[in-house]
Amino acid sequence: MEPVILTRKNTAEGCEFIKDFTFRSGHTVPLYDISTTGALNQLIGHAKVANSQYGNVYYRGVDGLYDNVMPSLMRKRTSGSCDDLHSLLNTVCQDAYFHNSLKLRNTIVPQSQQDFEFNKRIMRYNKYCIEALLQHYAGSTRFLDVVDNHWVAMWMGAHHFHFHGKGGKFCQIQERKLSIASVYEYLVDRKSTPKQNAIYEYIILIAMPYSETAPEHGIIETETLVEVDLRKVFPSFYLRPHAQHALVVRRRDKQNINQEAAYYDMASQVVAVLRVRIDNAYEWLGYGTLVKEENLFPSPSIDQGYNNLLMHPEVFKYPFEILKYY
Repeated sequence: MEPVILTRKNTAEGCEFIKDFTFRSGHTVPLYDISTTGALNQLIGHAKVANSQYGNVYYRGVDGLYDNVMPSLMRKRTSGSCDDLHSLLNTVCQDAYFHNSLKLRNTIVPQSQQDFEFNKRIMRYNKYCIEALLQHYAGSTRFLDVVDNHWVAMWMGAHHFHFHGKGGKFCQIQERKLSIASVYEYLVDRKSTPKQNAIYEYIILIAMPYSETAPEHGIIETETLVEVDLRKVFPSFYLRPHAQHALVVRRRDKQNINQEAAYYDMASQVVAVLRVRIDNAYEWLGYGTLVKEENLFPSPSIDQGYNNLLMHPEVFKYPFEILKYY
Protein backbone atom coordinates (compact mmCIF):
# COMPACT_ATOMS: atom_id res chain seq x y z
CA MET A 1 0.00 0.00 0.00
CA GLU A 2 1.28 3.47 -0.94
CA PRO A 3 0.62 6.84 0.73
CA VAL A 4 -2.25 8.87 -0.72
CA ILE A 5 -1.02 12.09 -2.35
CA LEU A 6 -3.29 15.13 -2.25
CA THR A 7 -4.46 16.69 -5.51
CA ARG A 8 -5.30 20.18 -6.71
CA LYS A 9 -8.94 19.36 -5.86
CA ASN A 10 -8.07 19.29 -2.14
CA THR A 11 -8.63 22.98 -1.48
CA ALA A 12 -10.17 25.22 1.15
CA GLU A 13 -10.90 28.90 1.61
CA GLY A 14 -7.54 30.55 2.19
CA CYS A 15 -5.70 27.87 0.21
CA GLU A 16 -4.45 28.15 -3.37
CA PHE A 17 -3.00 25.35 -5.46
CA ILE A 18 0.25 26.72 -6.92
CA LYS A 19 1.74 23.88 -8.95
CA ASP A 20 2.79 20.26 -8.94
CA PHE A 21 6.26 20.04 -7.46
CA THR A 22 8.57 17.24 -8.58
CA PHE A 23 11.43 15.99 -6.44
CA ARG A 24 14.74 14.81 -7.85
CA SER A 25 13.52 11.22 -7.52
CA GLY A 26 10.55 11.93 -9.83
CA HIS A 27 7.98 11.89 -7.03
CA THR A 28 5.38 14.65 -7.62
CA VAL A 29 3.16 16.33 -5.02
CA PRO A 30 0.95 19.44 -4.96
CA LEU A 31 2.32 22.71 -3.58
CA TYR A 32 -0.28 24.92 -1.86
CA ASP A 33 -0.15 28.52 -0.69
CA ILE A 34 -1.81 28.85 2.72
CA SER A 35 -3.05 32.25 3.87
CA THR A 36 -5.38 31.41 6.78
CA THR A 37 -5.21 29.16 9.84
CA GLY A 38 -8.47 27.55 8.78
CA ALA A 39 -6.95 26.47 5.46
CA LEU A 40 -3.84 25.20 7.25
CA ASN A 41 -5.90 22.99 9.54
CA GLN A 42 -8.18 21.83 6.74
CA LEU A 43 -5.38 20.82 4.35
CA ILE A 44 -3.65 18.90 7.11
CA GLY A 45 -7.02 17.28 7.83
CA HIS A 46 -7.38 16.31 4.16
CA ALA A 47 -3.99 14.57 4.30
CA LYS A 48 -4.80 12.71 7.52
CA VAL A 49 -8.21 11.49 6.37
CA ALA A 50 -6.89 10.47 2.94
CA ASN A 51 -4.17 8.39 4.63
CA SER A 52 -6.25 7.02 7.49
CA GLN A 53 -5.95 3.47 6.09
CA TYR A 54 -2.25 3.87 5.30
CA GLY A 55 -0.73 5.41 8.41
CA ASN A 56 0.14 8.63 10.24
CA VAL A 57 0.91 12.00 8.66
CA TYR A 58 3.73 14.02 10.24
CA TYR A 59 5.12 17.51 9.61
CA ARG A 60 8.54 18.89 8.78
CA GLY A 61 9.04 22.66 8.75
CA VAL A 62 11.87 23.93 6.51
CA ASP A 63 13.14 27.29 5.30
CA GLY A 64 13.21 26.43 1.60
CA LEU A 65 11.76 24.18 -1.08
CA TYR A 66 14.38 21.62 -2.10
CA ASP A 67 14.44 18.77 -4.62
CA ASN A 68 15.01 16.08 -1.98
CA VAL A 69 14.13 15.08 1.58
CA MET A 70 17.51 13.66 2.54
CA PRO A 71 18.61 13.05 6.14
CA SER A 72 21.53 15.22 7.23
CA LEU A 73 24.25 12.53 7.25
CA MET A 74 23.57 11.60 3.63
CA ARG A 75 23.36 15.05 2.07
CA LYS A 76 27.08 15.24 1.26
CA ARG A 77 27.71 11.52 0.80
CA THR A 78 27.31 9.26 -2.20
CA SER A 79 27.79 6.00 -0.34
CA GLY A 80 25.10 4.79 2.03
CA SER A 81 27.63 2.75 4.00
CA CYS A 82 28.09 4.28 7.47
CA ASP A 83 30.94 2.51 9.23
CA ASP A 84 31.60 5.57 11.41
CA LEU A 85 27.98 5.66 12.61
CA HIS A 86 27.80 1.90 13.19
CA SER A 87 30.98 2.05 15.25
CA LEU A 88 29.51 4.75 17.49
CA LEU A 89 26.20 2.90 17.90
CA ASN A 90 28.06 -0.23 18.98
CA THR A 91 30.16 1.76 21.45
CA VAL A 92 27.13 3.36 23.11
CA CYS A 93 25.24 0.05 23.18
CA GLN A 94 28.09 -1.59 25.09
CA ASP A 95 28.61 1.28 27.53
CA ALA A 96 26.99 0.49 30.90
CA TYR A 97 26.46 4.16 31.78
CA PHE A 98 24.56 4.96 28.58
CA HIS A 99 22.73 1.66 28.63
CA ASN A 100 21.25 2.67 31.97
CA SER A 101 20.79 6.37 31.20
CA LEU A 102 18.97 5.69 27.92
CA LYS A 103 16.92 2.85 29.42
CA LEU A 104 18.00 0.47 26.67
CA ARG A 105 16.59 -3.04 26.63
CA ASN A 106 18.62 -6.03 27.80
CA THR A 107 19.44 -9.09 25.76
CA ILE A 108 19.15 -12.58 27.19
CA VAL A 109 21.49 -15.59 27.38
CA PRO A 110 20.55 -17.49 24.23
CA GLN A 111 19.35 -21.04 24.61
CA SER A 112 17.81 -21.50 21.17
CA GLN A 113 17.69 -20.03 17.69
CA GLN A 114 14.61 -18.13 18.77
CA ASP A 115 16.65 -16.50 21.53
CA PHE A 116 19.31 -15.47 19.02
CA GLU A 117 16.62 -13.84 16.88
CA PHE A 118 15.19 -12.12 19.95
CA ASN A 119 18.62 -10.69 20.86
CA LYS A 120 19.18 -9.55 17.29
CA ARG A 121 15.90 -7.66 17.36
CA ILE A 122 16.68 -6.06 20.74
CA MET A 123 20.09 -4.89 19.50
CA ARG A 124 18.54 -3.47 16.34
CA TYR A 125 15.92 -1.58 18.32
CA ASN A 126 18.51 -0.27 20.80
CA LYS A 127 20.53 1.09 17.90
CA TYR A 128 17.41 2.75 16.49
CA CYS A 129 17.01 4.50 19.85
CA ILE A 130 20.60 5.69 20.00
CA GLU A 131 20.61 6.92 16.42
CA ALA A 132 17.30 8.72 17.04
CA LEU A 133 18.81 10.50 20.04
CA LEU A 134 21.90 11.43 18.02
CA GLN A 135 19.68 12.91 15.33
CA HIS A 136 18.00 15.12 17.87
CA TYR A 137 21.08 16.29 19.77
CA ALA A 138 23.89 15.92 17.20
CA GLY A 139 21.86 16.32 14.02
CA SER A 140 23.78 14.00 11.71
CA THR A 141 22.29 10.54 11.08
CA ARG A 142 20.18 8.59 8.59
CA PHE A 143 17.04 9.72 10.41
CA LEU A 144 14.85 12.67 9.43
CA ASP A 145 13.27 14.92 12.07
CA VAL A 146 9.47 15.21 11.99
CA VAL A 147 6.81 16.26 14.51
CA ASP A 148 3.14 15.56 15.08
CA ASN A 149 2.41 19.16 16.11
CA HIS A 150 2.17 21.56 13.15
CA TRP A 151 2.80 24.56 15.42
CA VAL A 152 6.28 23.23 16.13
CA ALA A 153 6.87 22.51 12.43
CA MET A 154 5.87 26.08 11.60
CA TRP A 155 8.26 27.44 14.27
CA MET A 156 11.15 25.45 12.81
CA GLY A 157 10.50 26.70 9.29
CA ALA A 158 10.36 30.31 10.52
CA HIS A 159 13.91 30.16 11.91
CA HIS A 160 17.41 29.90 10.49
CA PHE A 161 19.86 27.42 12.01
CA HIS A 162 23.41 28.72 11.53
CA PHE A 163 26.29 26.32 12.23
CA HIS A 164 29.68 27.63 13.28
CA GLY A 165 33.04 26.41 14.50
CA LYS A 166 35.15 23.44 13.41
CA GLY A 167 32.82 20.74 12.17
CA GLY A 168 29.83 23.07 12.68
CA LYS A 169 29.36 21.99 16.30
CA PHE A 170 27.95 25.35 17.44
CA CYS A 171 24.42 26.32 16.38
CA GLN A 172 22.78 29.74 16.49
CA ILE A 173 19.01 30.03 16.00
CA GLN A 174 17.74 33.24 14.40
CA GLU A 175 14.26 34.43 13.48
CA ARG A 176 13.75 34.82 9.76
CA LYS A 177 12.75 38.35 8.77
CA LEU A 178 11.09 39.67 5.61
CA SER A 179 12.88 42.51 3.86
CA ILE A 180 10.88 45.34 2.28
CA ALA A 181 12.35 44.39 -1.09
CA SER A 182 11.19 40.79 -0.75
CA VAL A 183 7.67 41.81 0.19
CA TYR A 184 7.53 44.28 -2.74
CA GLU A 185 8.65 41.63 -5.22
CA TYR A 186 6.06 39.23 -3.86
CA LEU A 187 3.26 41.80 -4.21
CA VAL A 188 4.30 42.69 -7.76
CA ASP A 189 4.61 39.12 -9.03
CA ARG A 190 3.38 36.27 -6.83
CA LYS A 191 4.58 33.71 -9.39
CA SER A 192 8.20 34.91 -9.29
CA THR A 193 10.74 32.51 -7.80
CA PRO A 194 14.02 34.35 -6.99
CA LYS A 195 12.96 35.51 -3.53
CA GLN A 196 10.52 32.77 -2.60
CA ASN A 197 12.76 31.16 -0.01
CA ALA A 198 13.18 34.57 1.63
CA ILE A 199 9.42 35.08 1.84
CA TYR A 200 8.07 31.66 2.70
CA GLU A 201 8.52 28.70 4.93
CA TYR A 202 7.38 25.25 3.87
CA ILE A 203 5.65 22.49 5.80
CA ILE A 204 6.23 19.08 4.27
CA LEU A 205 3.55 16.50 5.02
CA ILE A 206 5.13 13.05 5.36
CA ALA A 207 3.05 9.86 5.61
CA MET A 208 4.39 6.83 7.48
CA PRO A 209 2.69 3.43 7.30
CA TYR A 210 1.13 1.56 10.18
CA SER A 211 2.98 -1.54 11.29
CA GLU A 212 1.43 -4.99 10.97
CA THR A 213 2.57 -5.58 14.55
CA ALA A 214 2.05 -3.43 17.62
CA PRO A 215 4.64 -0.66 18.22
CA GLU A 216 7.37 -1.63 20.68
CA HIS A 217 8.45 1.03 23.17
CA GLY A 218 7.67 3.84 20.73
CA ILE A 219 9.23 2.16 17.69
CA ILE A 220 7.30 1.22 14.56
CA GLU A 221 9.13 -1.00 12.09
CA THR A 222 7.83 -2.12 8.70
CA GLU A 223 9.60 -4.03 5.95
CA THR A 224 11.14 -0.86 4.50
CA LEU A 225 10.69 1.97 7.03
CA VAL A 226 11.15 2.72 10.72
CA GLU A 227 9.93 5.52 12.95
CA VAL A 228 10.87 6.33 16.53
CA ASP A 229 8.75 8.43 18.88
CA LEU A 230 11.42 9.87 21.17
CA ARG A 231 8.83 10.81 23.79
CA LYS A 232 8.05 7.14 24.35
CA VAL A 233 11.60 5.84 24.02
CA PHE A 234 13.50 8.12 26.40
CA PRO A 235 12.85 9.31 29.95
CA SER A 236 11.81 12.95 30.15
CA PHE A 237 15.08 14.15 31.68
CA TYR A 238 16.07 14.05 27.99
CA LEU A 239 13.79 17.05 27.80
CA ARG A 240 14.14 18.48 24.30
CA PRO A 241 12.32 15.67 22.43
CA HIS A 242 9.36 16.00 24.81
CA ALA A 243 9.25 19.79 24.36
CA GLN A 244 9.34 19.50 20.56
CA HIS A 245 6.87 16.60 20.10
CA ALA A 246 9.74 14.84 18.39
CA LEU A 247 9.77 11.81 16.14
CA VAL A 248 12.31 10.60 13.61
CA VAL A 249 11.80 8.48 10.49
CA ARG A 250 14.05 6.71 8.00
CA ARG A 251 14.43 3.83 5.58
CA ARG A 252 15.66 0.48 6.83
CA ASP A 253 19.18 -0.50 5.78
CA LYS A 254 18.26 -4.03 4.66
CA GLN A 255 16.73 -2.72 1.41
CA ASN A 256 19.77 -0.63 0.45
CA ILE A 257 21.34 -3.32 -1.72
CA ASN A 258 23.61 -0.95 -3.67
CA GLN A 259 24.74 1.00 -0.57
CA GLU A 260 23.71 4.37 -2.02
CA ALA A 261 23.16 7.55 -0.02
CA ALA A 262 20.24 8.52 -2.27
CA TYR A 263 18.35 5.46 -0.98
CA TYR A 264 17.61 7.35 2.26
CA ASP A 265 15.74 10.17 0.48
CA MET A 266 12.25 10.28 2.07
CA ALA A 267 10.63 12.22 -0.80
CA SER A 268 8.47 9.23 -1.78
CA GLN A 269 6.60 9.54 1.54
CA VAL A 270 5.62 13.18 0.97
CA VAL A 271 1.92 13.71 0.23
CA ALA A 272 1.83 17.52 -0.06
CA VAL A 273 3.83 20.68 0.60
CA LEU A 274 2.29 23.77 2.22
CA ARG A 275 3.92 27.18 1.96
CA VAL A 276 3.22 29.99 4.41
CA ARG A 277 4.36 33.61 4.39
CA ILE A 278 6.80 34.10 7.27
CA ASP A 279 4.94 37.13 8.59
CA ASN A 280 1.73 35.07 8.70
CA ALA A 281 3.54 32.27 10.51
CA TYR A 282 4.70 34.63 13.28
CA GLU A 283 1.25 36.15 13.60
CA TRP A 284 -0.38 32.73 13.95
CA LEU A 285 2.19 31.41 16.40
CA GLY A 286 2.38 34.49 18.58
CA TYR A 287 5.16 34.90 21.13
CA GLY A 288 4.02 32.82 24.07
CA THR A 289 6.51 30.94 26.23
CA LEU A 290 5.70 27.58 24.61
CA VAL A 291 6.95 28.82 21.22
CA LYS A 292 10.16 30.41 22.46
CA GLU A 293 13.62 29.00 21.91
CA GLU A 294 14.23 28.44 25.62
CA ASN A 295 11.27 26.05 25.73
CA LEU A 296 11.89 24.16 22.49
CA PHE A 297 15.68 24.01 22.99
CA PRO A 298 16.09 23.98 26.79
CA SER A 299 19.58 24.59 28.14
CA PRO A 300 21.65 21.76 29.68
CA SER A 301 20.96 23.27 33.10
CA ILE A 302 17.32 22.17 32.63
CA ASP A 303 17.71 19.38 30.08
CA GLN A 304 19.74 16.92 32.15
CA GLY A 305 19.90 14.42 29.29
CA TYR A 306 21.50 17.09 27.11
CA ASN A 307 24.00 17.74 29.87
CA ASN A 308 24.81 14.02 30.08
CA LEU A 309 25.64 13.93 26.38
CA LEU A 310 27.78 17.09 26.50
CA MET A 311 29.85 15.59 29.32
CA HIS A 312 31.12 12.79 27.05
CA PRO A 313 32.96 14.40 24.11
CA GLU A 314 35.31 11.39 24.03
CA VAL A 315 32.36 9.29 22.83
CA PHE A 316 30.51 11.70 20.54
CA LYS A 317 33.17 12.78 18.07
CA TYR A 318 32.94 14.41 14.63
CA PRO A 319 30.67 14.09 12.70
CA PHE A 320 28.50 13.08 15.67
CA GLU A 321 29.46 15.79 18.13
CA ILE A 322 26.65 17.05 20.32
CA LEU A 323 25.58 20.49 19.03
CA LYS A 324 25.93 23.44 21.35
CA TYR A 325 23.23 26.13 21.00
CA TYR A 326 23.84 29.80 21.78
